[in-house]
Amino acid sequence: MRRRSCLAFIIAIAALAHDARAQGSTNVANPIGVWRGTSLCLVRPSSCNDETAVYRITRMQARDSVSVDARKIANGQEEDMGVLSCALSAAGASLTCNIPRAVWRFTVRGDSLVGELRLLDNTKFRDVRAARASR
Repeated sequence: MRRRSCLAFIIAIAALAHDARAQGSTNVANPIGVWRGTSLCLVRPSSCNDETAVYRITRMQARDSVSVDARKIANGQEEDMGVLSCALSAAGASLTCNIPRAVWRFTVRGDSLVGELRLLDNTKFRDVRAARASR
């Protein structure tokens, strides 16, 4: 009887551990919110400048799309850099934003947003590192 109880207990603990791992692996990354960080130039000389960046990401009507309102901080004030329409991966962990001469790609890792701008010839032009400011 004691052996059966122990075996049942072990099976129950194993099942709970499996459920916890399964739930953790299905968590969808959430890019929605305000992100603040750096956007650094990787090609020099160029007209590009290193910036403190703010990205306001909102969901669009299509479930697989988001809008990225990109801004930079200049003289202590936010300045508009433009709005990107981006495709959102099924898991929500990555965004791809096509613009005429390049592609922005961002990946959400918890409360970090890591991104890059690559030119059409695959030259990495910018590197972005940002943290979630609010949801």
